[in-house]
Amino acid sequence: MAQFEELDQVLVQILNGQSLPLLSEFCSGERWQQLYQRAERHGLASLVYWHTRQGQFSIPQPLFEQFKQAYLATLARNRIFYNELERVVSALTGRGIAVVLLKGAVFARMLYEDIGLRPMSDLDILVRKTDIPQVVSLLKGNGYIEPVLHQSELLKQDVTHDVHLRQSQPPYVDIEVHWLLVGGERFRQKTDMDWFWQRIVPFEGWSEGVYTLSPTAHLLYLCGHLGFQHGLGNIGLLWLVDIRRFLAKYEHVIDWEEFVAGAKHHLWSAAAYYTFREVQNYFLQAPPEAVLEQLSFQMTSEEERQVLALSRMAPSRVGLAWIQFQQLSRAAKLRNIIGRLFPSLAFMRQRYGFRSNWQAILGYPIRWVDLAQVFMKYLQARIKGKR
Repeated sequence: MAQFEELDQVLVQILNGQSLPLLSEFCSGERWQQLYQRAERHGLASLVYWHTRQGQFSIPQPLFEQFKQAYLATLARNRIFYNELERVVSALTGRGIAVVLLKGAVFARMLYEDIGLRPMSDLDILVRKTDIPQVVSLLKGNGYIEPVLHQSELLKQDVTHDVHLRQSQPPYVDIEVHWLLVGGERFRQKTDMDWFWQRIVPFEGWSEGVYTLSPTAHLLYLCGHLGFQHGLGNIGLLWLVDIRRFLAKYEHVIDWEEFVAGAKHHLWSAAAYYTFREVQNYFLQAPPEAVLEQLSFQMTSEEERQVLALSRMAPSRVGLAWIQFQQLSRAAKLRNIIGRLFPSLAFMRQRYGFRSNWQAILGYPIRWVDLAQVFMKYLQARIKGKR
């Protein structure tokens, strides 16, 4: 862990343009390679190349070539993503469907000097809930499939806030079609989507019908997304770089009074406060201190507890499922338990390789043993982590 912290410290110094005394310690090829691997892990290899190319610091030529290749690969991949996004958006807006672009596809163009500097793993779009059936149908007609089979339709309806689709053929671009942000349909802390739809703005350089969120709304969404979905202790540095650059570019455009009111309205004050503190700790960039004080004053103990619990939690499938379970309404919790104990027969066939529905029905005890083993491993990891 200490080794990773030292590597992250070097990456932060590079991105902050600070003096780099620690670089003198990276005298062996192995250490340099570890720095490259850590940069890749955080999605920062392209940015490190950019700073190197600007002459802000020097690294061995073989390593420089590795960072350069990472940048070129990101640039090529992002060009494919944007070409596909334009094709998809054209098909949707041609049917009169308003499309709001979110996160990576917006940030790579608006926050960075070059689209090759900010890697994207998928494309996120927001449409109105009433448009979801038509959007999914159009995308499936354009070569997309749903790669993830949910355990049950009821469970899917309760906990999801998007439809995950993937191209059935190369280059296998993933698209997440949102109708909600952050929370699922049956989460107690459900997002007020009217608030966000009232704050969309045309996305500059795109055709009519293509929008993004206003800077104020987009920043609030990003804080909620990191604080309540990923957990601030488990995110890569790239997300913090996004917010740092967002603040640097839009600090005087953001309506901070509206931001604070929106955070209170959605119960996202703790998510915003601790996200900003994390960015400040790493990159010395933060909103006005008065904004941080207001967020700290108005956060509830429940939202703070939830944000801090996710921040401390080691990333695991069971841990995330437990946090998700706690956010559900009572009725949805019962459906969640039933859905996990008795998933659909299609899921049983796919997950355990049963050839018929009868085999799948008789195989439910295998499912229960599987769940028990996963849960025991999770408990052992939690107990070990507390020692």
